[in-house]
Amino acid sequence: MRPPSLQLTHPEATRARLVALAKETPGAWVGMKIAALLLILEGQRPGWTTEVLGLTRMSLTRWIHGVNADGLPALVPKRRPGRPSRLTPAVRQALTAQLDERPEAFGLPRAQWDGPTLVGHLRRRFGIHRQVRQAQGWLHQLGYRLKRASHTYLQARARDAERFQRALKKTPAAGARRDRRVPR
Repeated sequence: MRPPSLQLTHPEATRARLVALAKETPGAWVGMKIAALLLILEGQRPGWTTEVLGLTRMSLTRWIHGVNADGLPALVPKRRPGRPSRLTPAVRQALTAQLDERPEAFGLPRAQWDGPTLVGHLRRRFGIHRQVRQAQGWLHQLGYRLKRASHTYLQARARDAERFQRALKKTPAAGARRDRRVPR
């Protein structure tokens, strides 16, 4: 049997420490990382590990190199930069319940939720000021899809079409107006 090509070499990366980290750290993704590294420590091949856990080989390679370089803290996700979302869990829960109703129930003159309607609703109910495109993104995040209205054109009856044409006032053509001018 040939030795695996990827190995954990950091002194902190032991079975006992990885299991202890799994008990301390909440979150399924960290648990997945820990399970993959435990399988590698047990001697499983990286290809088999990625196949069984449904990972990519590149992810497993990054995790192993990260632990080898920085120790077990490399497994815990770091805080991402940027402005935190205004769609907090409390707002998300309230908004999800409200989106199940029609906008008319909240005094909005629309039959369906769309970006501009949601912007007005967020401003009134939550004091959140967002642009239409971001509100559309939130709708998408919450699982709503915008369906375009389908238009149905009714065919006019011949009798009604003739009556309409007779009722039209005929305006003089552009050339006819020039003829009535007084010559200079």
